[in-house]
Amino acid sequence: MREINVGIIGTGFIGPAHIEALRRLGNINIAALADIDIDTAKVKAENLNIKKYYGDYKELLKDDSIEVVHICTPNHLHYQMAKDALEADRHVICEKPLAIKIEEALELVELAEKKKKINAVHFNVRYYPLMRQVKMMVQKGDIGRIFSIHGSYLQD
Repeated sequence: MREINVGIIGTGFIGPAHIEALRRLGNINIAALADIDIDTAKVKAENLNIKKYYGDYKELLKDDSIEVVHICTPNHLHYQMAKDALEADRHVICEKPLAIKIEEALELVELAEKKKKINAVHFNVRYYPLMRQVKMMVQKGDIGRIFSIHGSYLQD
């Protein structure tokens, strides 16, 4: 299987979590990362053993070696970053939500189709065994009519 070059935008909690997961796949090269602060980007890149880093995600998008971009930033930044990445002919994996407004999300879906690029939002617990069991219980009516759900989980 060929190696895929990935760029990570955002180096807070979730960016390094994406890097950890991607490295477990085996055929992924984390080619670069970007953060709004160049000094933070440099420190994170050194700590995570990533050769290239940028203080502006638009500079990362100019790197022609990068095929896929993971957007791991605050929610209000997702739409513009995903749009810029798609316009730069990059595949996009975005933290949820894809956009704040439905019109923006639909625009991104249309742009991805036009560009023939993947534009995905991952749902990290959807296929966890516990979630599948809950879904089955709801479908079978085992827990009655649901009015509200509140949940949390610990992540290390």
